[in-house]
Amino acid sequence: MTPTFPPLTPDAILALAPDSGSAANARKLATSAKWQNLHAPVGSLWGQCQGSGKEPYLTGVDLSGPVGKCSCPSRKFPCKHALALLLLHASQSGDFGTAAPPESIQTWLDGRAKRAEGTELAQTPPTEEGRAAPDPAAQVKRRAAREKKVTEGLDALQTFLADLIRDGLAHAPARPYSDWDTQAARLVDAQAPGAARLVRQIPEHLGHPAALLSHMSRLHLLTEAWPRRDTLSAPEQTDLRAALGFPLDSATVLERGGIRANWTVMGQGYTEEDMLTTRRTWLTSGDDTALLLDFSAGGRPFSPALPAGVTVQAEVCFAPASFPQRALLNSEAHATRAGSLPDGITLDALLARHGAALALNPWLDRTAHLTGPLRLLPGESWHVQDRTGRLPLTGNERALYTLLALGGGEALTLYTEWDGATLTPLSVLYGGALLPLRQTEST
Repeated sequence: MTPTFPPLTPDAILALAPDSGSAANARKLATSAKWQNLHAPVGSLWGQCQGSGKEPYLTGVDLSGPVGKCSCPSRKFPCKHALALLLLHASQSGDFGTAAPPESIQTWLDGRAKRAEGTELAQTPPTEEGRAAPDPAAQVKRRAAREKKVTEGLDALQTFLADLIRDGLAHAPARPYSDWDTQAARLVDAQAPGAARLVRQIPEHLGHPAALLSHMSRLHLLTEAWPRRDTLSAPEQTDLRAALGFPLDSATVLERGGIRANWTVMGQGYTEEDMLTTRRTWLTSGDDTALLLDFSAGGRPFSPALPAGVTVQAEVCFAPASFPQRALLNSEAHATRAGSLPDGITLDALLARHGAALALNPWLDRTAHLTGPLRLLPGESWHVQDRTGRLPLTGNERALYTLLALGGGEALTLYTEWDGATLTPLSVLYGGALLPLRQTEST
């Protein structure tokens, strides 16, 4: 039986980078316009990337590692071309054919397979199915090596945060951007891309002392929780690892099974960071809310998504967490008859639910809620208001003015994301149907 390998997420791929420069360059190269002959035969990837020379670089990836081979002169392992090929396949697998690789790549793949087969036969007893089981000792060794890197990176981050507090947050805006970028790069090198992302976000809060202190507190909590991880419950450990950027074990999540039901696609939101765009698709079924994540590198379009506003029958498998939200589809989703939507909640109830979720997982980025009826308050800063209070509203102009036109001065019920600071509308309940709001991918 030919082995298959679960797809790596962009975070997991970038965690393989030998340094931050390789990760940044890989993002830039993760566009099919820079590649020729993209192919993904079973168990491997290969393609040709045009560099500065006359001949393109021939790059191959053995997905069992993943391990790369490239004709470029780089001594880094894996090189930026191998990382870019993985990123491109993670976001644009439809651009890949299935042709066999050139002789040099095939010889390399055959050699790796032969060596792996010999090692497994010599060292590992076969399973009941006759296949060699993973080497537990090697897995433990790899895990320990990564955890050691993460520990060293978070120790350095703790010192960095202590220096910021000692100098006073009022002096933080005077620091050069290189301070934040260098610290983030060190965390990428330490295989903690989630912490690196939070460090890169610090400049966004420099003009708001309260928001800056809150953001730095999340980082500090990471540095305090990691050394104490063995005292945490299994879901809490999963939350911590997810916040640090450890990849989701998709195969295990799917093996555990999930909830087969009719799910309503409530809306979609987008976030763009560097060259990576994340698409969030929110589903609800009764009291359950599921979040599906898709990634696109290099500005390439996403694969077709579940249309917002429709109801589908599907099995949704939740990743283990203190507040289960991230999920995967375990099979194809089939359109079915739409059910009735629940009533919208008040802004006060939204804040209470978000607070309860944060109490379980303090690194949670956002939650989503059907909220309303709400009155729009346009202005230089938009807000929404109900009988319990008001909250800031953000989004692109097209989405906001669409809401203003639909409401005509009347209150509306919205499906929104709340990130602790602002609401972002994803869809609106209008005429008994859920209408998606067109948010750009950079929102």
